[in-house]
Amino acid sequence: MSEWLRESTWGYPIVGAIHVLGLAWFGGAVLVTDRYLRAWRWTGIACMFSSGALLFALHPARYAGSVSFRLKMLLLLLVGANAALARTRPRLASGVAMALWIAIIFASRGIAFF
Repeated sequence: MSEWLRESTWGYPIVGAIHVLGLAWFGGAVLVTDRYLRAWRWTGIACMFSSGALLFALHPARYAGSVSFRLKMLLLLLVGANAALARTRPRLASGVAMALWIAIIFASRGIAFF
């Protein structure tokens, strides 16, 4: 599948757009206070991780060698670690999460240009 996507005209741009859509979906769901609609966060996360894995599979050597990509992966690990902080210090964890997600977006843009 990755070879087909790599060689297709629209495959890479569509998967990239789905990746950004997942981020927007997740970000929008974070802002929703209704507990039933908050479940949509997982849809956004699933969209981001599945499309991200597919994007990585298209050019693994290029991404593995990218400082921006490695920084993004580190920041994603920190987001996961920050979830533990949310139980004891929710306000602090929210601010840290926001800063980490902003840094992830900047690192993501770095992947495309550096």
